[in-house]
Amino acid sequence: MSHQCSFLSEKWLPELYQTFVEAFSDYVLDMSHLTEEKFLNRMRKNGIDLESSVGAFDQDKMIGFTMVGLDNVNGIRSAFDIGTGITKAYRGKGIAAEMFEYALPRLRRKNVKKFILEVIRTNERAIKAYQRAGFRITRELDCLELKLENARLPGEIPGNTEIRPVNRDELLRFSDFLDWEPSWENSFASIRRIPDGVLLFCALHDDEDVGLIVYYPALDWIMSLAVSRPFRRRGVATGLMQYLFNQLGNTVSSVKILNVLRSDEAMLALLGKIGFELFTTQFEMSLDLT
Repeated sequence: MSHQCSFLSEKWLPELYQTFVEAFSDYVLDMSHLTEEKFLNRMRKNGIDLESSVGAFDQDKMIGFTMVGLDNVNGIRSAFDIGTGITKAYRGKGIAAEMFEYALPRLRRKNVKKFILEVIRTNERAIKAYQRAGFRITRELDCLELKLENARLPGEIPGNTEIRPVNRDELLRFSDFLDWEPSWENSFASIRRIPDGVLLFCALHDDEDVGLIVYYPALDWIMSLAVSRPFRRRGVATGLMQYLFNQLGNTVSSVKILNVLRSDEAMLALLGKIGFELFTTQFEMSLDLT
């Protein structure tokens, strides 16, 4: 089977989605919830740069893709693998590596210094392939889900605490609440790029910011949960989560929190106490392009 690579553009978006559906139909995680609109919005959230993203084609049919996002991470121009997929009949032919190599010269011309990706920890074949290409594991990230009927929350907001909506343009004022850099998917930059609705609530104590929760309804994700250090273990995080669930009512049955740093024992203990359960773990990997 012959194929060729080409950079993408807006005209390829409908076929890109159809190829995604086919390529991920047997993925270890169920991706069927991603309608075309949600798929495109997730791409935009992650800073998709179509002219750096690659499609693999057999004649005029797309048989694979690598979607690439661009952003500055801690002052370093970086790229992120939003998603790479190959349709079943074309796997095992080195097409993913070929698309990556095809994109690299353009990324370097765009002054990209680092390439970041995430891979399911149990996908040993992919991990070894990335390591052969020069990637190294940088972090281990847990992904958890909560069935709301199993949530264990106090049912009330802590006294002297007010919760109110906050604008996504104000996110930077909560940066000091973070103990570690959020993953690309959950970064404040990604939250600001979300093209459809997102819910943000802050907790205040005597008019002082003490907590933040960010929820993306389209994907049922809690993208950020952070509390000021002096106010931890005082019910702020559970209060924010209770407030969010009150707002959601009966519209959802479960929520997810993706990419919690595995070494953050305090956060994982809190989530476990609330009722969240681990459903997968990912490695974050990066490649120096300098």
